[in-house]
Amino acid sequence: MRSKIDHSKYRVRDVLAVNLPFFMSEEDVIGKAKEKVPQRYHNQTWILNSQIMEDALGVPSDSDEAVIVVLDKSGNLISQVHGKVTAARISEIIAALQSLASD
Repeated sequence: MRSKIDHSKYRVRDVLAVNLPFFMSEEDVIGKAKEKVPQRYHNQTWILNSQIMEDALGVPSDSDEAVIVVLDKSGNLISQVHGKVTAARISEIIAALQSLASD
C-alpha cells in the first residue's frame, strides 16, 4: 500500500498500541516490534503504551486487527478501515487520500 501513496503529500505512520504485561518493559516490546517492522520503517513507527490513541479514534482496545486511519492536516478523522488489508480496503483509503487532495 505504501508504494501507492505519494509521500511528498501524505505522512505515513505506523502506531503499535501495546498493553504491556507487568513482566515486560517498554524496551522489551520495542525490541520485539523491531523484529517484525522492516528496518526502513523504524523511523515511521510509534509504539504506545496507553489507550489515548485507541480511545480518540474509537478503536477497540482488544482488537488484534489492523486499523488504518486517514486524518486531515487539522487532525480530523476522514476515514477509518478496520480489519485485514484487502484490495477493497486499500481502494477506500486511497479514495480518502484523494479527497484530501481536492480540498
